[in-house]
Amino acid sequence: MAVALLGVVPALAQQAAKPAAGGGRPTMARDTSLAGIDTTGGKVEYWREVFHYTGGARDPFQTLMTSSDVRPMLSDLRLVSVIYDPYYGRSVAVVREEPGNKIHRLRRGDTIGRLRVLQIRQYEVVFQIEEFGFERQEVLSLQRQVEANP
Repeated sequence: MAVALLGVVPALAQQAAKPAAGGGRPTMARDTSLAGIDTTGGKVEYWREVFHYTGGARDPFQTLMTSSDVRPMLSDLRLVSVIYDPYYGRSVAVVREEPGNKIHRLRRGDTIGRLRVLQIRQYEVVFQIEEFGFERQEVLSLQRQVEANP
């Protein structure tokens, strides 16, 4: 097959070199696909397509919780008193936040930071804590006052 191609190439070259019927110069087909474009040295600009996707992965070093969501921790709270009513939703718990001595009066369903009051019992309050999509329950109990006897 290679020998056959070698014979075809010189034949094509001879056809292109034959003089045209009207004159003594050989004619070549002119490529007119770039006829309307200035190719003599004009400035060429290349544009790059750039994407900025902000919906991607988060920064792994950025905290997931803001400081207002973290406080107060359950360890920062102290149950001061419980006004208990056996009827649903009428009990009130008084809780003191230790740094600053801020007092919260809580009913069932109230939230403080990440803590939500699930249930108020006679001597304790049940909180639901939501952390990173998981929920757990913690109980804050009323501490007995120890009286000092002289």
